[in-house]
Amino acid sequence: MAITRYHLHKRSCVGILPLLCAFLFGVLLTALIVNTNPACSPVGRIYDPENSYFLILLIVTAPENFERRTTIRETYLNLRPRMINESYQEELIHIPSYNARGHVQHETVDMQRQLLTNYRVWLEKPIKNIKVINFKIKPLFAIGMHGQPKNIRRAIYEEQRVFGDVLELEALQDSYANLTSKVLQSMRKIDEKYDFKYLAKLDDDTYVKLDLLAEDLLSYYEKWHRVQQQQQQQENNVNRSPMELYWGYFRGAATIQKHGAWQENDYHMCDRYGPYALGGGYVLSKGLVSFIATYADQLAMYKSEDIAVGSWLAPFRNVHRRHDVRFDTAWKARACKDYHMLLHKRTARHMRDLYRGELCTHEEDLPPAGAAGSTGGAALPKEYFYDWTQPPSSCCKTAV
Repeated sequence: MAITRYHLHKRSCVGILPLLCAFLFGVLLTALIVNTNPACSPVGRIYDPENSYFLILLIVTAPENFERRTTIRETYLNLRPRMINESYQEELIHIPSYNARGHVQHETVDMQRQLLTNYRVWLEKPIKNIKVINFKIKPLFAIGMHGQPKNIRRAIYEEQRVFGDVLELEALQDSYANLTSKVLQSMRKIDEKYDFKYLAKLDDDTYVKLDLLAEDLLSYYEKWHRVQQQQQQQENNVNRSPMELYWGYFRGAATIQKHGAWQENDYHMCDRYGPYALGGGYVLSKGLVSFIATYADQLAMYKSEDIAVGSWLAPFRNVHRRHDVRFDTAWKARACKDYHMLLHKRTARHMRDLYRGELCTHEEDLPPAGAAGSTGGAALPKEYFYDWTQPPSSCCKTAV
């Protein structure tokens, strides 16, 4: 049984008879007496990790990217959530309310700014009473197997035999053009096979501070559960769909690509894309993954998988679209910040540096400002808070 952060169930009614009989009848009789005693009630936190995975990591990777997968296994997959103090939930987790029509009310710019400020203060707190927590995370490296040469297939099968973390998509030709189909098929397969609370879709060049991400997600789940119960009591058990989570760094009003590898010929709903979480990494709750998996055959297959996911989930009123500047998940890395939790466009070397606590070595590899091909300084993407009160064309003008 895994050691978890959750308190063991307290039982106040263990009689003396099982103890006297234990020597003769063993653990079976003792367990039978304890489990059938009607006065025993469990006390502890709400998640039971023995019955399901809490978090699935869907890591999209190319068949030949063995070094990246090895680096991930040797770095952030070894991190585990750590509980420093119980103030995290109250200071850093915001569960939105519903309006009168049952729509989730997203964080204001001021709320996003305050949460980031609280997080930066929290990072500076002295570390006390660290508890190493082991709960069930399942990493899965998604690889399309159709048409792969025999030597590649043999290598992947051996990788699967050793690590057991490869999600083999036998019917999928692995290519950039099939990325949306790859994510869709992966979600369908995961939804059929696994029970879980959340799924994080990640690229294999994204580094995750998994200890912090998991602590945040655990705190979110627990607070959401508590707030949901309170809302049901206050509203006299109003029949309302549970709140779902779509967590990432959102973009609004992106230009529809008309040329190049990402040319989009099937997006006709608007002259701009709707809001979506950038594809370097985002988190979905189980209900959203199940919806995508259930209707996979009917969903539009847009070229960009992150745009596709945002479009598929656009109509739902019960989705908490949680914009988080701690997700550095754009097409190239932003300026290095100690509060970044997901860091996209990192090489294997950068990942190992991050694992050792060196946060900004990727910036050392950028050409100096003014040099040929320079991306330094002002050319880096700017961080913004998302203004959900504005249309997508004006969403992202409030700089951090």
